[in-house]
Formats: sequence, structure tokens, C-alpha cells
Amino acid sequence: MNSRKLILILCIFTWTFAAQAAKERHYLPVEREDFTAKEKLLNFSIVYAAQWGIYYLTQKQAIKDHGSLENYYTNPFRVRFDNDSFDYNIFQHTLSGQFYYLFYRSQAYTEKGAFFWSFMSSLAFEFTIETVTENPSFQDIYQTPVFGTVAGIGIERLSRYLHGTNNFFAHGLAYLINPLSILPNFSRALIAMPTVTKESAGIMAYYEF
Repeated sequence: MNSRKLILILCIFTWTFAAQAAKERHYLPVEREDFTAKEKLLNFSIVYAAQWGIYYLTQKQAIKDHGSLENYYTNPFRVRFDNDSFDYNIFQHTLSGQFYYLFYRSQAYTEKGAFFWSFMSSLAFEFTIETVTENPSFQDIYQTPVFGTVAGIGIERLSRYLHGTNNFFAHGLAYLINPLSILPNFSRALIAMPTVTKESAGIMAYYEF
């Protein structure tokens, strides 16, 4: 089975569950549009810092062999079509874009907002991080946010559907496919209640796994 057929099957499977999740309205996402400039900068910076960290950890040898300050300053002006394999471009960049999208969604961005900031994060990676070792890629600029958003929408809705069941193993699978659903902004994550008695005072926290 070639990669195109596999991607098509995965998309159909994921979106089937996504439609069911939307129909049953399990754990509707919390969404905002009134983000302050400080909040936007903070969220973007979190993704940017993670990009630098992951790039350094996974590309140590490439940085050692091919990285230079000259590349960092000149490569951003040499955008080209890369020669990476179709499978590499599709799967790796879709996975990266998916996590950008899911992070922004976990911070209560709308789907359009999450796509926009995924696109901006992708540009930041291409033009200010990866340029240490190679030129920015035309394919990566659009494939990462576009394919990542498509996959992210399906994964998010599937995870919400699984969280909406009464099955412990389904909940575990939901966290596995969307680890970012553990963050506090996921709509059902945490309930905290103050408790006061004659002898003590405190807070009772309830986390719905």
C-alpha cells in the first residue's frame, strides 16, 4: 500500500470519528478571540522555544557538520524546493504542524486562529531555525500548517469523543493521540472547590481522567 492510499484511509477513519464526536457534542472546545498581545506572544514563544529545543536535540550531527552563522544569515534569502522524499515531507511535517495546531487549540484559539498561528510558527521554524543547516523549503512552508491542521482537527475531535466515553482505556487512548488534552484549557480537565470546616480550610481538586 503506497503512502497516498494510507493517508487517505487514515483521514477517512479519523474524520468519521470526528463527525460522530461533533454530532454527540462530547467535550466541546473552549474558544476565545480576545487574546491580548502579551498572551499571543507568550503562546508563540512557547512553541518557538520547543522548536529550538527539539531541533537541537534531533539535529545535533547535522548542526555540527553543516551548521554555521553564515547559513543563518544567508539561507533565509535562498528559498527552494527541497529534494526530501514524499513520505518524509508528508509524515514529518504533518506531525509537526499537528502539534502546533493542537497546542494553539489547547490554549482556546478558534480553528481559524490555530491554523493562522500554526502557519506563523511554521514560518518561524523555516526562516529562523532550520536555516542554521539548510535553505527554507517551499513545500514545508505550506505542507506543515495545512496538512497539520487537517490532521489536528481530526485528532482533536477524536480525542474529545474518546474522553466523552465512560471507558478508562478510551480515555488513555485519547491522551495518547492528543497529549495536549491534559493541559488545563481542555474543557473538562479540572474542577477545584474550596472546603471550609470548623477545624480547617482548603481546596478540593477533582481531575476527570
